Amino acid sequence: MSHPLSINLHGSGRAEPYSHMYFQMCAKSLIHYRHLCEKLPEFDNLDPRYNVLMSSVKEASVQPVIFAGMCLEATLYDLAACLFGDEFAQNTDKLDPLGKFVMLAQCINHETPSKSHIAYQSIKALITARNRLIHYKSQPLELEFKLIRQSIKLHTKHMLGITNSFRSLVLLSLYFNGNVFEELRILPSFKETEHWSNIVPIELHNEVNHCIKLSKRTQES
Repeated sequence: MSHPLSINLHGSGRAEPYSHMYFQMCAKSLIHYRHLCEKLPEFDNLDPRYNVLMSSVKEASVQPVIFAGMCLEATLYDLAACLFGDEFAQNTDKLDPLGKFVMLAQCINHETPSKSHIAYQSIKALITARNRLIHYKSQPLELEFKLIRQSIKLHTKHMLGITNSFRSLVLLSLYFNGNVFEELRILPSFKETEHWSNIVPIELHNEVNHCIKLSKRTQES
């Protein structure tokens, strides 16, 4: 059975903006992944149940990165279209997500984000992890130490992607000081607590507050 057609007309003036849906999917999947990880210490790694759980953890680890990447793409496109028109959005859509973020920052804030800025670094880490998953390449069975070294490197990138999945979306909104998203609601505005507290799952409230502190620290430096 398939679900019926439903067309969402958003307050931003766009039809079917998926950014909010992907935002929620990212948040829920990150919570699910963390809950599974918390169960791992309950089993010895020789216990068959550990392998079953570890398989679920690996599957769950993919979802926050992919959903965050989808949300990032949808948000940047809708933001460009709302503020500068569809033709502008379609032209900038040829850029990678990091390039779109830089372009929009230049147009909205009239500045180029520093590569050391927390929002830039967070988006970059997310995109690196997302691209690895979307364009996944298996590894050759070389000497064991080479395989282990490469696996550690790739695992580190993936962990950074998970850490920066939900975080990058919050930092993106905070980068524009919440004003743009407060009006358009393409992403939640994190300018005031009442704008996001009922939208973000309670399990991630500390994550949001941490991002707000990081953002303020960056602005003050």
